[in-house]
Amino acid sequence: MAKFLNGAIGTFSGKVGSIIGSSWRDIHYMRGLPKKRTKPFTEAQLAQQQRFGLMGRFLLPLKGLFEIGFAKAYTGGSTLFNLAMGENLPAVTGEYPDFTIDYSKLRFSNGGLLKPRGVTLVAGENDVTVNWRPSVTVFDGKADDDVYVLLYDPELAIFYTSDEVVQRSVGQAVIAVDDDTVGHQAEVWLFCVSRDGTQISDTVYGGTVVLT
Repeated sequence: MAKFLNGAIGTFSGKVGSIIGSSWRDIHYMRGLPKKRTKPFTEAQLAQQQRFGLMGRFLLPLKGLFEIGFAKAYTGGSTLFNLAMGENLPAVTGEYPDFTIDYSKLRFSNGGLLKPRGVTLVAGENDVTVNWRPSVTVFDGKADDDVYVLLYDPELAIFYTSDEVVQRSVGQAVIAVDDDTVGHQAEVWLFCVSRDGTQISDTVYGGTVVLT
């Protein structure tokens, strides 16, 4: 059943015959019902669907992070999630149907702020300490820049981060992990955001660490 929003000739939502009315960000539009597909998908189409599905499932838990990391790259023409998909689809590697994600190519932020440098990882008992050089330059980066750290356990498909966002000057962040991650290989990424939120760095791949 369709719902008219602005009178008899106004906008509506729902289905009327072969027409569907909807809206997105206060933009009202109509579209026809999709036609049933009679031709089978080609291998190239199936491959593209699988690439999108693989990356989409990986990125889905990080929607909130994109509001921070891609805040300055967002132009309003699409959603932040779609922007993140476009940035990260090149990280899908391999041949259909055996696609994998190259974690070193993933991007969760975009910008020109000084990136974290000299990153090292130290696995402890049920945690990982992520270290970086706290030094800054006279041109870019400040001691009070916030550092966002992300750890991912591929075996459990779980993301972890530090309890609190720490500043660049601290030089390290500790990420607690669950007991059932012992022996798993985890991936780590970092990026910086200026204290006032006006500048963001590109993402740095911190590397791989075996959880203990």
